[in-house]
Amino acid sequence: MDVIEAVKTRKSIRNFEQEDVDLNLIKKIIEISINSPSGGNAQNWFTYIIKSKDVLNKMRGEVETVYKNVTGKDAPSVYAFFNEAPVVLAVVEKPYVGSIDKILESNDKNKDRNFNRKFIVNPGLQGVSSFIAHILLVAHNEGLGACWMTGPLIAKPEIENMLGIKSPDNLVALIPVGKPVKRQSKSSRMNVEEVIEVIL
Repeated sequence: MDVIEAVKTRKSIRNFEQEDVDLNLIKKIIEISINSPSGGNAQNWFTYIIKSKDVLNKMRGEVETVYKNVTGKDAPSVYAFFNEAPVVLAVVEKPYVGSIDKILESNDKNKDRNFNRKFIVNPGLQGVSSFIAHILLVAHNEGLGACWMTGPLIAKPEIENMLGIKSPDNLVALIPVGKPVKRQSKSSRMNVEEVIEVIL
């Protein structure tokens, strides 16, 4: 599969065969995805590969408990289905400090500029997001399905505690991975003219 076909045909998968996924294949997907771009080549990412059904079920339990406590309702499947996959990747953002950050902090009187760069532009999170996007594409290329999930992070502190993730490290996504039950057609996408403005 070439890269254009991978981009055009990849879709989020939420239903998985219960067939095991070889750990070496998951490692291969991550090894390839490490080639993702990141600010200053920081490569500020880390991945927990979770295959333990006990751990995944406990994580889902935390999500369902928090959702129920906050909303008074049962958590919809879209928040909690990740434990049905044979493998879940928990992707962590490691601390990122760009070469300009300390300069802005000490020299720029416009304190909004430093805040906006760190937390609005957020180059550290952009690097990890690129890494996640590559994982999804490489997994698709290897015949696996995956889904980029942030909904379960309603229970972020509880899941971080369970996995032993400590600040300043930051859990940013769960990615369930497995053989898809079936690949439906991809959802429609916007017309290119809706998402561009040419400045000449």
